[in-house]
Amino acid sequence: MKPFLAALTFAVLTAIVANYVLLGNFARPVASAFATEGARVGDPGSNLTGY
Repeated sequence: MKPFLAALTFAVLTAIVANYVLLGNFARPVASAFATEGARVGDPGSNLTGY
């Protein structure tokens, strides 16, 4: 039972750390992520689905 709890704890902590690392470093709005001349991204407010 102890190895299972240790593995579960490790998995949860890894998921939490990965969430903060990925959202903090790699999440960008689409207008700035694809800001090259080859991408056809217009005004980010005009192409949303109405959330």
